[in-house]
Amino acid sequence: MDLRCPKCYSTDLKKVSLAHQEGRFRVDTGTRLRGVIVGEGGPAVVVGRATTRGIQQTELSKHLSPPAKWSYKKLVLRFAIVSFIALVVYVRSVMSGPAPASSLPVSLYAILAPAAFIFIVAVFWKHNHSTYQRQYAQWNQSFICEGCGAVSQQDSPGTSRL
Repeated sequence: MDLRCPKCYSTDLKKVSLAHQEGRFRVDTGTRLRGVIVGEGGPAVVVGRATTRGIQQTELSKHLSPPAKWSYKKLVLRFAIVSFIALVVYVRSVMSGPAPASSLPVSLYAILAPAAFIFIVAVFWKHNHSTYQRQYAQWNQSFICEGCGAVSQQDSPGTSRL
């Protein structure tokens, strides 16, 4: 099967996943420092060590990154932060206001917050199990032209579209 760029008709295409991976570099370096310092208190020995680990990535590789699943951990953390802030705001308003305080805001929050949380979890689940799968399949069938830089979606040899 002959793959061609839809813009410049070049046959110099590279799979997006390969181009993304080629632009990522694992960094694992170590540094040691040794020295002698002489000052008013006399000589002193200085020893230090530093380690750097991580991933360096080119701009093209970042641009060609695969779609990401949405994190349930971040969802729960953000919901907990919002709940804590709502609690602090309510307590401050009760403490600064005249007695007696209404329990209506707490009752509304106790009903609406879990409903909103369940709705958002359902949206996350739909994205991670439906939308993400479709986006990943499209990303996996994409090619980048090394001549003009256009990204196109094509059936690679050995695959078929559904």
